[in-house]
Amino acid sequence: MRSESVPSRDIELADTYNLRDLGGYPTVDGRRVAWRRLFRGASLQRLGGEDAAVVGALGLRTAIDLRTVGEVARSGAYPTDVLPATLHRWPMIAAVWDLAGLDPDEPAERYLLARYRDMLGEGAPVIASVMETLADRANLPAVFYCAAGKDRTGVLAALILDALGVEPERIVADYHLSKERVDRIRARALATAGERPSAMVAQPSAFMQAPAEAMALLLAAIRDEFGSTTAYLRSIGVSDATLEAVRDNLLEASP
Repeated sequence: MRSESVPSRDIELADTYNLRDLGGYPTVDGRRVAWRRLFRGASLQRLGGEDAAVVGALGLRTAIDLRTVGEVARSGAYPTDVLPATLHRWPMIAAVWDLAGLDPDEPAERYLLARYRDMLGEGAPVIASVMETLADRANLPAVFYCAAGKDRTGVLAALILDALGVEPERIVADYHLSKERVDRIRARALATAGERPSAMVAQPSAFMQAPAEAMALLLAAIRDEFGSTTAYLRSIGVSDATLEAVRDNLLEASP
């Protein structure tokens, strides 16, 4: 019997890093996340040329930009002129992190955990809107992204995967995949920083490593406070019908 061909998780691009497929992960009910329906990314405003052709072949219908208004103004928007899609500009946070009072001795995972927990509150309207969007099959395939594809994108990806029934260990591992990709993004940012370095360059390098402990702590914190990610989503207005539609749209029978 011929074995199933497994799609690549990374969407290999020449000039844009950290675009990944969330498909393939098994769920606790015996299904799996369907391939080529939902993607997580970084800095997709850079897409052009051959990279745009590669992404165009994915057939994206929806692009969700989680960056701040200021980030979009400085770096540009998703290129709907070459990659037609419904674009939602939904900032997950109002402003990039202020590191002025950062304690240099605070472990990276603890700092990130605090920021991620903040996102559960500040970003709740966006999180709920994303779930409503994913509940409509006509909006798929979809991609959501931020600047590095690690923090805002990582939190949203974790919430979606957890709601779908992916085991926490796999969610943490998916988050940690960003480390190598973000290293490339940071190197680019450093090379082009000039006199006004970006927030990405200003962050301590430890924050950019996507430490697995940060995501493990976040998932544990959600369970401690809400009981489950599903309960958290209900608390911000996501209905059971919406959650069931998202599962129907993003899951498939495991071969």
